[in-house]
Amino acid sequence: MVGGRDYGASQFNRAADAYRQPGSSFKPYVYTTALLNGFKPTSIVVDGPVCIGNWCPQNYGHSYSGAVTLTQAITHSINVVAVKLSIAIGGKGGPKAGRAKIVEVARRFGIKAPLIDTPSLPIGADEVTVIEHSVAYATFPNKGKAVTPHAVLEVRTGAGDLVWRWDRDGKKPTQAIPASVAADMAGMMSHVVSEGTARRAALDGIPAAGKTGTTSAYRDAWFVGYTGNFVCAVWYGNDDYSPTNRMTGGSLPAQT
Repeated sequence: MVGGRDYGASQFNRAADAYRQPGSSFKPYVYTTALLNGFKPTSIVVDGPVCIGNWCPQNYGHSYSGAVTLTQAITHSINVVAVKLSIAIGGKGGPKAGRAKIVEVARRFGIKAPLIDTPSLPIGADEVTVIEHSVAYATFPNKGKAVTPHAVLEVRTGAGDLVWRWDRDGKKPTQAIPASVAADMAGMMSHVVSEGTARRAALDGIPAAGKTGTTSAYRDAWFVGYTGNFVCAVWYGNDDYSPTNRMTGGSLPAQT
């Protein structure tokens, strides 16, 4: 865990205590909710104009792609599709019901931030911490089982006798989502790294998956991803919420 550039200059732990907008890195929770509600990675959604009340989301680049699969939509981080999914999974309850389902899934993953209900929630307008975001993503490579963050692996006496060990005595993981859904999401997010917005995170010969995120005015830039048993969340931004120099999640965060 790295909470800042210089502990001597600031003891504020940005990894654990800073709440920042995740932008599109929040979308995997939206897509997971969609898969839990009957959608498939190959399901088609039309990327075109949509409004909820007087709010009409735009894609990065202000263009539309027409009919796309869910895999294509998450690969290229299409905002409109994430919003349309939140409407569709709400069913007769409407967009608000859809967003409530998304929040419930995020809670299963370990997101504890307030997640205030707004139409822009599906595209990451709420705030999370770096550590809870990384913990939540760990659910995907862990076959759908939620992870509890911990820093101590084992405790031994001065003589070397084992007193406590995390994998034996720690909190047992709960099945947050079916393993099949976790596998589908892993497959979808692998495309984000191999051919999408996180291409700079690709590793030669090592399978990787994840999602980028960039917020309004380039105030926050994220990459959250994993390979094997390693999960990492990277966030770039300024403490005073001033814009970065047009940094996106697919640039330095993905490279890091």
